[in-house]
Amino acid sequence: MASSFISQIPGIIHLVEKLHPRKILDIGKGFGKYVFLIHEYCGIDNQVRVNPEKSLKDQSNILIDAIEVDPDLMLPHLEHIYNKIYFGDILKIYELFPKYQLVLMIDIIEHIKKEEAFHLLEHLLKNGSKIIIATPIAFFEQELYKSKFENHVSHWKLEDFENLANVDVQYFDAGAVYLLSKNKLDIRGFGNGWIKKVRRIARAIKNEF
Repeated sequence: MASSFISQIPGIIHLVEKLHPRKILDIGKGFGKYVFLIHEYCGIDNQVRVNPEKSLKDQSNILIDAIEVDPDLMLPHLEHIYNKIYFGDILKIYELFPKYQLVLMIDIIEHIKKEEAFHLLEHLLKNGSKIIIATPIAFFEQELYKSKFENHVSHWKLEDFENLANVDVQYFDAGAVYLLSKNKLDIRGFGNGWIKKVRRIARAIKNEF
């Protein structure tokens, strides 16, 4: 499995922390690293002693489900961090899913044809979900492990999302992270506006002294 860009991890966890979701759907979860970090930083009460006899999901105040299409990624440790893991193609079953406050699509959308992805995004937004999307800034071919699930089939830019929802974006090296919502959101510490950039630079400088 190709892993997502390491530089975007803090930005995505920061977004989840600020959004305070209590029910999340992780589409194409990979190894589950984001959900592990979400439980640790956003779901576990760090004032309470961890119970070694309980799984992480049972001690977190965030319920997280996943949908996975690749049988090679149905790994045994995932049952300790996800409430439910659905196996199948999200494009065929998304209308059957319950409502989620937040949907994660971390380095997934480039594996979906645009027309099909638009239908999925429209449905999720209509249901009231906020969506975090991470995808490469530049398109590149990817074929790994002779697996059709690893192929890149679409390329996404800011303008692709602007007619769907209110959208904010921040760039992390070679990757872009988008936040989509039906309502306009202003998340402190996230975004591509010049004021937010100046604030991030100022905080970085301050941290150096």
